[in-house]
Amino acid sequence: MPSLERYFGHYKELVLAYSHDLDHHRKDAVVSSHEEIFDIIKILKEQPNITRDSLAKQAFVKPTNMGIESEQEHVIGLAVKALTMAYTTHWLKQNAEHDNGDMVSPNWLKDTPFHVFFEGLFPMIDHPGFGEDASASFWELKSNISGTKLIRRGGLTFAPTEDLSNHLKLNRKTGVIEIFHHTAFLKENLRITKTIGQTTSVEGSLRLGAIPRQLALEALDSIQKIIFPLSDPSAVALLQQLVVEKGFDEDCLRFEASAIREPHEINTRYLYFGARLADIYDELENPTPRGLISRWAKRKGAGHANIATILAATLALVFGLVTLGLGGFQAWISWQQWKHPI
Repeated sequence: MPSLERYFGHYKELVLAYSHDLDHHRKDAVVSSHEEIFDIIKILKEQPNITRDSLAKQAFVKPTNMGIESEQEHVIGLAVKALTMAYTTHWLKQNAEHDNGDMVSPNWLKDTPFHVFFEGLFPMIDHPGFGEDASASFWELKSNISGTKLIRRGGLTFAPTEDLSNHLKLNRKTGVIEIFHHTAFLKENLRITKTIGQTTSVEGSLRLGAIPRQLALEALDSIQKIIFPLSDPSAVALLQQLVVEKGFDEDCLRFEASAIREPHEINTRYLYFGARLADIYDELENPTPRGLISRWAKRKGAGHANIATILAATLALVFGLVTLGLGGFQAWISWQQWKHPI
């Protein structure tokens, strides 16, 4: 329970956001207790193939909690968020504490089964670089995208996200990489699914009240083994800084193995997040120009070479002006000594 403090804190924020958005004089809220939210979660676990429309009909049968449709959608989204840490409605994203303004995520449509919607949030892409752990480039790619290198060489920064579907998203315009930092939540899901293996379907995992095991492993290992490898003291120092300054979950610094992993789960294939890791690697190799000089150089088509040339010319001009100024000052002193000898 103590390790899940941040998770429960986030759940509390979601519930408070829902209650704050209600009219103060209304007493006919769709839900009025945590137990009613838990009941919706139970339905999702028992029937992961249920559509949102059918879920609403089952969950809101009492005359006192029929409410308006948009409010029902908000409550269903709250229950799904508590269960999977993924958003199903833009309303929740607007009220998230650390949301970065990404409003692209789709809503869960009325006639779509829950497990189908969830699969759509996390498509599996077997990227040639990160999909196979035996590929020649796998280890090289992994070692090149550690957090310290991304900051020093790529000028990138990190921001926490409460939405698992936004994990490792790179905003090329701002240079910000979103990190789903609730590692304690991921570990609890791995504990639940430890004995069932990675071959269980998404629907089967949701019946257990867990996200797919492969998804949880990738999210956790991408944090603790790739971006912030806990074997690297500089990466640990960076992660500690993000915990203090950006509000990352402190559990990110705790590595667990035997309690959550099977013996063969040492090296992780990245079928869910491989394309995003490759996107980050590509940004490191071909940085997006963000400053005025960088954008000008990019337009001229010479990239780093033009930037280096501009910097060299600028430095030469500065040193030239400084030298000229010193020469003039020395000449003025000499003239003053000639004119007014001591």
